Amino acid sequence: MRVPGWSVPALVLLFGAGGVGGARLFAVPSVALDLSTAPGGARRTTVLVVDGVKCVDTAERAAGQVKGLPGVTRFVAYASRNRVEVTFDPALSSVPRIVEAIEGPVHDRVAGEYLFHVYRVVETDGVKLEPGRPTEAGPNIGG
Repeated sequence: MRVPGWSVPALVLLFGAGGVGGARLFAVPSVALDLSTAPGGARRTTVLVVDGVKCVDTAERAAGQVKGLPGVTRFVAYASRNRVEVTFDPALSSVPRIVEAIEGPVHDRVAGEYLFHVYRVVETDGVKLEPGRPTEAGPNIGG
């Protein structure tokens, strides 16, 4: 059986476009951690876009930033999209607290030093944050 010459490039384009388009439809988390199994009240999930979350390693380090926060129960990161989803109990924590924790100093265990400005939250729940805002979570961050 003879295959037309145009079929191979057409198949490459078709599968290439399907791969790029499919990546928009299906996303696999880089990190998914259940941080607390304590029973609690209501739960809320906030979606953050975080500069600095680029790979599994940086996503795991960002999870460590919120690990000790009261009320935070789940952390899911999609590093290829700089997207982080944090589930928490609103009676115990808030979006500004979570943002402040993520943007806070990061302890590098290997060097034994604290690193500053590793992460920057640029969007919370679809609302872009002001670029020149103070590092501490302020009133312009939704709660």
